[in-house]
Amino acid sequence: MVDTVVKERRVQSRSIVESLINSRTETLAQYKDVMSYQPFEMNETLQEVLEDFCESMVDYSAKAHFNLYNYLEENKERRQSVIKIADSVYPELVDNTQKILDFHDSYNSDVSKMDCGKLEHCLNSVGELLADRINLEDDVISALLAVENS
Repeated sequence: MVDTVVKERRVQSRSIVESLINSRTETLAQYKDVMSYQPFEMNETLQEVLEDFCESMVDYSAKAHFNLYNYLEENKERRQSVIKIADSVYPELVDNTQKILDFHDSYNSDVSKMDCGKLEHCLNSVGELLADRINLEDDVISALLAVENS
């Protein structure tokens, strides 16, 4: 019985990780798509691509908080090594999410108010935020999967 419960938790944690990675992959593909419009000249097409990217990025960010961290927080994850790593990266993840939300708020709005001159710099910064986020999440994911496979 205990073995079955452990296996069910492992299946659930793997499912959460897969969903997060799929969302991450979609967001990175949309980031690449937005960057392909350089030099930036605001028009309807760029606005649509930018809006899609912003929404994808927010959805991706939310998956870490509302899926992965809720799973860990609800005591479904009992391995202290995983919880310790998750707790250590969580403050940085929260800060990272806020910066992503700030970008979303700035560039998911009326096209006439957008500053294309700043867009390239802001997108480069967001690319760095995504890279940092991936590193943080990968620390937690590695702990989940490494312990799981041992």
